[in-house]
Amino acid sequence: MVASDIVDHWRPRTPVARVLAEAPTEVFSPAERVTPLRKPPNFKPAVQRWSFQVPPGQSQFRMALFGAEAPSDAAVNDHPLLSWIERFLSSHPDGPNCLQHARSRTLYGTATHLVSAYWVNEERFARWMRDEAAESWWQDPARLTGPFGTWREILRVPRDRQESLFWLDFPIGVSASAEVALYPTPYCGYYGAMRDRLLAAAKDKLESTFGTALRRQSGRIGFGEHWAVQPPKNIAIIRGGSSWGFMDQEQHANYEEQLRGPVSAGMDYLERNALPSGCACMRWQRSSDIRGHLDPDEYAHAYFLSLQHLEDWSENHASHAAIFSAAIRRYRHYGAANQLRTWHEVYVLPEGGHTFEYLNCHPDTGLLSWFDAKKLR
Repeated sequence: MVASDIVDHWRPRTPVARVLAEAPTEVFSPAERVTPLRKPPNFKPAVQRWSFQVPPGQSQFRMALFGAEAPSDAAVNDHPLLSWIERFLSSHPDGPNCLQHARSRTLYGTATHLVSAYWVNEERFARWMRDEAAESWWQDPARLTGPFGTWREILRVPRDRQESLFWLDFPIGVSASAEVALYPTPYCGYYGAMRDRLLAAAKDKLESTFGTALRRQSGRIGFGEHWAVQPPKNIAIIRGGSSWGFMDQEQHANYEEQLRGPVSAGMDYLERNALPSGCACMRWQRSSDIRGHLDPDEYAHAYFLSLQHLEDWSENHASHAAIFSAAIRRYRHYGAANQLRTWHEVYVLPEGGHTFEYLNCHPDTGLLSWFDAKKLR
């Protein structure tokens, strides 16, 4: 999925987020729920995992992806988005609290640089959005010509519509922000824990308003066009992956032989099977710096039609069963000495307040071929 001629490099990670000794009261499920908790009685996880808490007083946060699409790996570094990222994300006084670079390839042959950005503070995000110079770049007619495609997906995530799992010594995603707190989640280590961790799931089944199956839209050329897509309410996003950067030689060899293959095969299944899986978009990415020097981390950013579609794949499909079985064998073999680091974040989006725009992109980019959309140019 990514260029193999760029050498891995490992940048040590220092824990950033504040750490709470106990889970805050707000994350415990109420007794009355529309779907019962699936946590078994007296269950104790084999490994305690940690979730993030949005800062008190903040009802929501913003997570955004910005994508640079190019004909080849070599061409990605010439994409004008990279200069925009350095000016308006990395160096901007109201830029994101933390960000993450990655490289990937697509099924239709293009190479992509992606940057994932988090604004934990809503006021800071609003100030950034008012920067006319940052916005004018997207409206420049040059964005619709030449070999480069560009896209942005900006998500509005209420605090009760997210859940996560992290390791304390591996800050990544939103856990790399000093503004959030990490706490030992009371719900981890069993099937169904994902929905149990979502506060909104206590009072809402989070069903898709679009229906039970994806429907591909027609009439979107993509190239030379600027489209805005409206994702349906309760679309589910999962961001997560694994790192082998902590591993010694023996554990790394075991990971390559036993686990990395099933993980890659599972992501490949989702990328190639949108209709049966309900996965509208799967990006299997390799962490990097802005120039494409790769880190020993791989992760997904995937859009599922609903949380139920994500659960159905993770609990019922053979490709995920292979991942789960390989992971269990690894945990049993290494126990507390296991050096694998995994993480994920899941969001179930409310209606409205999101930006999904695709400029001069291949028609299969992101959500461009799905859902209601408006042609802006």
